[in-house]
Amino acid sequence: MAKERSERRKRKRREKTFNGVMKNSLYFVFILLILACAFLIGRLVWLNNVNGDEYARKVLSQQAYSSQTLVAERGAITDRNGIVLARSEKIYNVILDPKVILSHDYYVQPTLDAMSECLGYDADEMLEVINNNPESRYLVFEKNIEYMRVSNFNKYKNSHKFVVGVWFEENYSRVYSYGNFASHVLGFMSKDGGSYGLEQYYDEYLTGIEGFEYGYYDPELNRQKTVKEARDGYTLETTLDYNIQTIIQKKVEKFREEIGCNNIGVIVMNPNNGEIYGMTSNYEFDLNNPRSLEGYCSDEELEEMTDEEKTAALYKMWRNFCISDTYEPGSTFKTITVASALEENAITTGDHFNCEGYTEKGGWRIGCNKKSGHGTLSLAESLMKSCNCALMEIADRLGSDGFFKYQNLFGFGNRTGIDLTGEATGIIIPRNKLNVTELATSSFGTTFNVTMIQIASAYASILNGGEYYAPHVVKEIKTADGVAVRKEESAPVRETVSQTTSDFIKEALYMTVEAGTATPAKVAGYLIGGKTGTAQKRPRTEKKYIVSFVGFAPIDNPQVMTYVVIDEIHDPEIAGSSSSATRMTSEIMNEILPYLGMYPEGDIVYTVDLDLLQELESKPMDEINEDAIPEDYEDVELIQE
Repeated sequence: MAKERSERRKRKRREKTFNGVMKNSLYFVFILLILACAFLIGRLVWLNNVNGDEYARKVLSQQAYSSQTLVAERGAITDRNGIVLARSEKIYNVILDPKVILSHDYYVQPTLDAMSECLGYDADEMLEVINNNPESRYLVFEKNIEYMRVSNFNKYKNSHKFVVGVWFEENYSRVYSYGNFASHVLGFMSKDGGSYGLEQYYDEYLTGIEGFEYGYYDPELNRQKTVKEARDGYTLETTLDYNIQTIIQKKVEKFREEIGCNNIGVIVMNPNNGEIYGMTSNYEFDLNNPRSLEGYCSDEELEEMTDEEKTAALYKMWRNFCISDTYEPGSTFKTITVASALEENAITTGDHFNCEGYTEKGGWRIGCNKKSGHGTLSLAESLMKSCNCALMEIADRLGSDGFFKYQNLFGFGNRTGIDLTGEATGIIIPRNKLNVTELATSSFGTTFNVTMIQIASAYASILNGGEYYAPHVVKEIKTADGVAVRKEESAPVRETVSQTTSDFIKEALYMTVEAGTATPAKVAGYLIGGKTGTAQKRPRTEKKYIVSFVGFAPIDNPQVMTYVVIDEIHDPEIAGSSSSATRMTSEIMNEILPYLGMYPEGDIVYTVDLDLLQELESKPMDEINEDAIPEDYEDVELIQE
């Protein structure tokens, strides 16, 4: 009995030991299996996310495989009111799969009949193309066919099961709704993407992201496919106003036809946020046919041109004069000099200056625009009569350091940052070379170069109370569904002048229009402010001029500013007078002010010194002196107002 009990105890111990080992082993194996499965699942997920497209292509390549790119629709461009200026229209490419068509004899003739009847192709020609490419799986037969032909073919194919190996690849064609509207601002499409203007600057936003379609034919010759959808490009809502842009283009075209000039540019801008309402430059060209020189060159000129000359003419036609060309600003810069000196307390609004018709600076005798001299002038009169001698004294008080400091503060010598391609920096005299003579001549806008957009932006900052905004053409970027992707906040970049200086300049420039050198800028029922400019080009002896005018309204709180620059007016009798630019500004403002909701009958309170204005209006206007530049002075430009 004792022995039996001992055996039973031993057997129980063995069973207990065996069961424990087995359980632990089973647990271990189970855990290993779980870990292995988790690893495999994780690996599959990782491979699918990282290399899924590649493996899908490899799998499909083992079958009757085909693929195509799904082109993203390029984003539209609109004006500030939603008028579509540029859009993409869907077109189709005819794609053939000769290998599938030739895979069975009973596919060939029905397919040829379908293409002949629905698409208008010659059956014999089609057969030759297919037989010459028997192994091809992707053959582009024709590009850019219209939707109606595609629709007819698809309807036919649905009722004829032996029509195979033909499908249509979607693509897009760029269409500009109004031809030559704002062509230098919008830019155009080339085979490499956007060229010039907004099309190039915002190409990444407009282009979108391509999709892909991986396809194969199953045993029943049904085309199966896996699609990764394209993401269409974003829409640009610009600051341009269709009506304002149309007005300035018509004015420029009229001037070119009636008088003519080498170059001309117009910028209409909101001085309170840097928004460009309109910008036109020289000859606007047809955006739907941007490589045509028709209208830019005569037929006789085109016949005589070499290919190199035609290319050079195209680049010149596409060039945006408003941002890419530089010139000496002339007297429009006098406003900048006065504002700078006021900010540095180098002068006061009550100061007076004496003009004898010339000033000696650095051994040079530099004349004024009135050879007999203006006599004693107040600071406001110095701007009104555009007196060179007064400005030279003001710059002398400001000093080279102060003058150079404010040239940079107002953005000269640097890009403004406008969202257009091809912006130039201009050229200013370095501080270490800004000597007595250079400072004197720079004070009235000579011996350095600027761009139109630099002058416009600098003036805007003075008119709005001293806040410098980067000029811009795009207001908002959004998806096709209207969801904002990026919005221009219009925050000021820096401060240039005080409100006190701004108020004085606005009053002085109003008086310049009412009783000074800019009286042709008047608009009936409105109080307009502005400054003229006439710069003599180099070489000085040729007496060729760039004339300009900056105008704004209303005086107390400017809401719109227009800047007109005309390079080498063809009529010699008015070539040296800024009156052409001044009158064009008046005509533009006369049309756009009511459009912008500013009416003559509005109750506007102006802070103009009316007593001073009446006194000035009673004085005769100074006669423009065509011989203001001394014969013995060749290198320093003098302005004729």
